[in-house]
Amino acid sequence: MASLSAPQRAGLHAAAVHAEGHVPPSLPVAEVHRLAALGLVEVLATDAHPRFGPLTRAPRHRITGAGRRRARWEPLPQVLLVPCSMGKLDVPVAPAAEMYVGPYHVAARKAAAAASADGSALVLTLSAKFGLLRDEDRILHYDLRAGQNGTVSPRVLARQAHFLGVSAARVTVFAGRAYADLARTIWPALEHPLAGRGIGEHLAYFADLYRPSRVGGRVRP
Repeated sequence: MASLSAPQRAGLHAAAVHAEGHVPPSLPVAEVHRLAALGLVEVLATDAHPRFGPLTRAPRHRITGAGRRRARWEPLPQVLLVPCSMGKLDVPVAPAAEMYVGPYHVAARKAAAAASADGSALVLTLSAKFGLLRDEDRILHYDLRAGQNGTVSPRVLARQAHFLGVSAARVTVFAGRAYADLARTIWPALEHPLAGRGIGEHLAYFADLYRPSRVGGRVRP
């Protein structure tokens, strides 16, 4: 049986949990074609191709019965979530990787980077305003904490998670309770190793992961 790449596995899992079985539009075309060649996904009967063009987020493929069976035993993708921060660059817009400069966020990012140094996990920032962010996503400057009025809705988070191919994933949250609760609306079984600990313990946990002797190590409970 042909092995699948990490993006292919993630796309297949996301399609398996989608209400209509849609493959995430962000999955590269070459990866989708490979899944189709294996009979794991099929083209949707839609006119989205000519009407919306090649950059559309409209669904183009859906999972097949064979794809659902394959997804049952393929390993889930791993995601590490870090929180946004009130401390931000004094600029109107910047990539997510540069915008957040608060010390807690910086420590959490360093820990997540160390825990995912082997490439086994995807690191995303959970923004109270914008939701799930990749490092390259450009965002506006804002002031908002998770739980405050205006916090991103679970519906938006669910759509983002599907688009990114992580709606079915093993998720670990490197953040406090408010961000873990927000993420739990999408991933009820997520791991929150910092639950019940004070901020000092959070920072010590992060330091244990990113100190030189631990780089490349696993996330500890």
